[in-house]
Amino acid sequence: MRDERVRKFLFPLTAVFLLAWFLFFTWRSLYIYFDQDDMMNLYLAWSKPLGQVVRANFFFWSDFYRPMGALFYRANYALWGFNPMPFRVACLLLGALNIALCGWFVRLVSNSGRVTALASLLFAFHPRLIEVWYRTSVIYDLLCFTFLYAGLCLYIDARNRGGFPGRGRAALILICHVCALNTKEMGVVLPVFLLAWELLFQWPATGRQWRRLWLIAGLALLNLPYIYGKTHGASALVGNPYYAPSYTWSQYQGSWKVYLQYLFLRTEIEPQVALAILLSLLFLSLLARSRILIFAWVVIVVGMLPVSFIPYRGGYALYISWAGWVLYGATILVGLQDRLTRNQPRYRLRLACLVFILVGWRFGKISLHDQRTDPRRWLYDPADQVRAMTTQMRDLQPVLPKGARLLFLDDSYPAGEWTPWFLMKLAWHDDTLVIDRLKMMDQKPADWNAYLHVFTFEHGIYSRLK
Repeated sequence: MRDERVRKFLFPLTAVFLLAWFLFFTWRSLYIYFDQDDMMNLYLAWSKPLGQVVRANFFFWSDFYRPMGALFYRANYALWGFNPMPFRVACLLLGALNIALCGWFVRLVSNSGRVTALASLLFAFHPRLIEVWYRTSVIYDLLCFTFLYAGLCLYIDARNRGGFPGRGRAALILICHVCALNTKEMGVVLPVFLLAWELLFQWPATGRQWRRLWLIAGLALLNLPYIYGKTHGASALVGNPYYAPSYTWSQYQGSWKVYLQYLFLRTEIEPQVALAILLSLLFLSLLARSRILIFAWVVIVVGMLPVSFIPYRGGYALYISWAGWVLYGATILVGLQDRLTRNQPRYRLRLACLVFILVGWRFGKISLHDQRTDPRRWLYDPADQVRAMTTQMRDLQPVLPKGARLLFLDDSYPAGEWTPWFLMKLAWHDDTLVIDRLKMMDQKPADWNAYLHVFTFEHGIYSRLK
């Protein structure tokens, strides 16, 4: 009875602590400006007809680039204009929501409050996944996690109650799947997760039960036109060299080598060692005969398949599978606690609280050390560069008439970079502006008569020459 009262007290306390923990590591991201990827994403979302963006979310198999993310950019730009702060607030709200979704997912799979608390703590922040919370352009991963795990939890919750999703819940799961697909290609893994859960937690199934797995089959069928649409056509994503797949063993090993280096904060892990780690996790799961650990392993490995055969994308690509890692780790830690207290079960809650504090202290210390020792200029400099150009140009020319022609003799970006072009149109909310950059022009203008204003850039400062 006493432990039950303590648990009721610990639940809201843990929730408040997790939110505070999350904000402690991420609140600085509120002051991060747009970066180059944001300029491209925002312009492409804003410059297309609204009807086209909306239709692309229904015709999810089209070659339109991640239309749900485009809606996010367009809606925030329509509401708040060229102001990064509301974008950042929305991203952090999604990050907090995803912690709750991860907790729900872990609770449904493990049926353990102690595993849920530890997994949520680990999930809330990882220094090598920092782009998830610090870059608006990684909104696709945040939103994809939200929709994918919402659909997963809705399904498992219905099955845990002894039934199957009804029509209303099935419709919600289908909507979540389509929204996940519209957000990022990682969404294709949802039916695989659901099938793995059925095989592990509902086996053996009767014939009638198998007939009622039409929902998983339906989700898998939705993947087929989606995959075809994303891999064919003039604007297919695979046409981009940064997303071109290479279905080779060396690419698979190389991807896991890099991602595990990020995950374990190591400078070098050999490809063979990376695969040995994955196989060891599977072996331990089978040895323990733990369906929870096996399912966590499936989430870890299958959750990375969409990015395992393409060039390295950054630590944020681990975000979808990160829930599997924390489920696996928390299950192991709680299992060890149960072994230690098998003769004294009344001490389990106290030990769980102590382990929670120690894990938070240690992981928090590691996270802070990693952030302090790595300045991450690759993360902050691009945003500072966009901020500097926006601020200086607004000071130089607060107002521009519609359709004005502008010439940049020089700017802070290389010739192949379109950021200045996107930035000027977005900051002044005018797609009719004509932006010419001398470094990108094959034929240089003989004079400046055709331009309303002429700008240049020298020693970090923009100036107006006309």
